[in-house]
Amino acid sequence: MAHNLLQLPGEVLHNILAYVRPEDLAALRCCHSLDKFINHDGLLFKEIYLQHYDPPATQDNLDWRRELQRLIHFKKTLSLPNEKIKVLELVEILDCVKNLLINAAVDTSSSNLPLLDKLFRAQENIELLCNSSLFEWARKANSSKTTSTLGCPLGGCSQSLHNNPSESIGDNSRHDESQQVNENRAWGDDEDENVGEGLSSTRSGGTTVAGATNHIFSTHRRFRQLSAELHCLYGVPIQHLPRSSIGSHHHNLRASKGVKLHPFARSRVYDLRQHHQSSFWGPFECDGSQNVDWEKVEGLMVILAYNIQRFADRCSVHNSALIPPWDKPFIGVTPLGLSSISPEIERPIQLPLDSRDPYNVTGVWMRVVCFLDYRELFTFNFSEDQPLASQPRPPLDTEEALRFIVIKLHATQIEEPGKNDGQGLPVVHFIGVSTSALPPIDPNANSKIRGTVKLTPQGEVRWTTFSVFHGEERWRSEGIQIGGRRCARGIIGFWFDKDFDPYGPAGPTAFWKVSNDPEEESFNMETV
Repeated sequence: MAHNLLQLPGEVLHNILAYVRPEDLAALRCCHSLDKFINHDGLLFKEIYLQHYDPPATQDNLDWRRELQRLIHFKKTLSLPNEKIKVLELVEILDCVKNLLINAAVDTSSSNLPLLDKLFRAQENIELLCNSSLFEWARKANSSKTTSTLGCPLGGCSQSLHNNPSESIGDNSRHDESQQVNENRAWGDDEDENVGEGLSSTRSGGTTVAGATNHIFSTHRRFRQLSAELHCLYGVPIQHLPRSSIGSHHHNLRASKGVKLHPFARSRVYDLRQHHQSSFWGPFECDGSQNVDWEKVEGLMVILAYNIQRFADRCSVHNSALIPPWDKPFIGVTPLGLSSISPEIERPIQLPLDSRDPYNVTGVWMRVVCFLDYRELFTFNFSEDQPLASQPRPPLDTEEALRFIVIKLHATQIEEPGKNDGQGLPVVHFIGVSTSALPPIDPNANSKIRGTVKLTPQGEVRWTTFSVFHGEERWRSEGIQIGGRRCARGIIGFWFDKDFDPYGPAGPTAFWKVSNDPEEESFNMETV
């Protein structure tokens, strides 16, 4: 009979240790013999991982020990009360969140999604989502009651605007490379090169320790982008500045009624200075790279959610296809969350086109389009009293029009990606029709649709649509699918004139899938 744990047979000891919580495994390694046993038991790390997390999609040559250690570190970091430390680990935090989402089961059996929900219920972790330039702008405006000294929140998309709007037309349509580089430097985008220096001074107790969180986020655009991306993946748009950000010790964000964010988000979304050929007039960086500008996406998400919620409250419309799935944290951003017609098969030449579509395009989608009265949009962008290129326009607290549109799409063609596309998946072309849902009659909403969906070079899913009236294209949209292909959260982006008119109009749009059957006749306003 074994008188202590170490005298047990190895198989029995393995089975006992398999029930240890991942974060307690390190405590056992203070014993030299146990540490030696654990180090040589590679299967133990796999069993513990699979007991607490969803199985990874790809397990070939996976280092289970490293993956488990990463997640233990991730959970411990988010449990710390010191936000400065969390900021320094934000790259790793975002990477772990993405991995948990990629591997999350799409049904109710998921372990990853409840874990993420639990971790981000803590107010101090929610505040990690509130450090983009949108929140920084709102903080400064609240503290100074003016925007005259603020840095522009549009990232690298600045334009020098003149009192005469015609003088800016050439700048919007023709950006030479040297001008773009100079604009990026003027707007602080080159400061990413000094991120390491800023972090080291924070760690070493230098002058940036006091208020290190704000210093890092306000100085380095990369960290603002990380915070915005995390907010977008979290998925429940934060509509008020946390009270802890405006000098209060109250930390209940969800109950907070602090500074409203929607005027700042609206100002950003409708500022036409951010739209260029080099950004494709979409939610991308202004350098032609197709890199997603997550601060743009965040602003779009905030203003779309505000407008939809305002509509739902006024019209008592809830739990409807008109309401996007943006009400629960981290729900709808699990890749492949929308069921496909059949599993992907290599070279499925004999299968129908819809079965070979990796994006699951065919079906019924609900679209929302927001827009300002054109006179208000023009005055906001081209009136005589214009800010400098390095400054934002003032917060815009006004009402927007809202349109809900049902679009029925069919995939029509699949082709190899082009040289400027992501190479991991093909390009899918589609056609369809759009019909006004609310209001019931709107000639600008009833049109034919055509477009493409493909990967960007960085692997994001990019959707381009054209609205076709009487055989001629009129409106275009560019958006990205939050979370990846087939994610239920949907596509968020901009709509605009198909000729990239620098005068506009332009505005936010989103669409999400509500049915896989485009011929479903029962889908009408009675069902929504």
